[in-house]
Amino acid sequence: MQLWTFEHFVTLIPTVIIMILITLLLSKLLKNKPYEVRMIPFKIIAGLLLLSEILKQVISIIKGYNLYHIPLHVCSLFIFLVPLMAFYRGKGEKVIRSLTCTVSLSLCIFMAVYPNLIYSDMSIANFFKDYFEFHTVFFHNLVIFEFILIIGLNLHSIKGLKHGKYVLIASSIYASIAGIVSQILKTNFSNFYTCNIGPVNDFVNMVKNALGYGAGQTIYVIILLLLHVAFFYGSYKLYCLLDFLLVKIRSKKQKN
Repeated sequence: MQLWTFEHFVTLIPTVIIMILITLLLSKLLKNKPYEVRMIPFKIIAGLLLLSEILKQVISIIKGYNLYHIPLHVCSLFIFLVPLMAFYRGKGEKVIRSLTCTVSLSLCIFMAVYPNLIYSDMSIANFFKDYFEFHTVFFHNLVIFEFILIIGLNLHSIKGLKHGKYVLIASSIYASIAGIVSQILKTNFSNFYTCNIGPVNDFVNMVKNALGYGAGQTIYVIILLLLHVAFFYGSYKLYCLLDFLLVKIRSKKQKN
């Protein structure tokens, strides 16, 4: 259970620094610009995410489709949420923004604590050799950049609106679908079939041996579902706190 590898350290940290520097530059260039103008970099990222995912699906179909490539992983939510936040204007727009920021912050937390769970050092090593490995690294780093841009270009604000119930509903629906389909297809979407964390998986297997596979797997899926919902909701509350602090800081700057 290695949280960080040398490969993550020498690639992820410099990449994030470059992302921050680009965001600072864009924030200067787009300062006081209309909302839609500040959304342009975000729209470009949404397009890149969609394009990279479509290409992944096409290549997978050509090579003989791998069920693991079905977009039912947590990070697959970005394929839908990021383009919706970038292009959709209308009823529910602010809810979509809250959901996008919540899931984005969730990924950033995982990437800060346990990047080796999101993508391995082998994915980094094969970045230029295999499209699927390239996609894994490129996609997740692009999402990190998207969240940094949301903060830097002041696209995050929900102005005190409470969307916690929507986070609970959306995360429950996602976790239920991913959990059920994982069992039907015997495919490990978001760890719902088996756990990628070695010590935890050993404990789960011990429980299954004691209770029987059916009972043990059912308990595992239910617990994982609750953990997904709890983590998303906790990320939402953290996002609300971050939003509150950023709005307050910008308000003070404007007064000065």
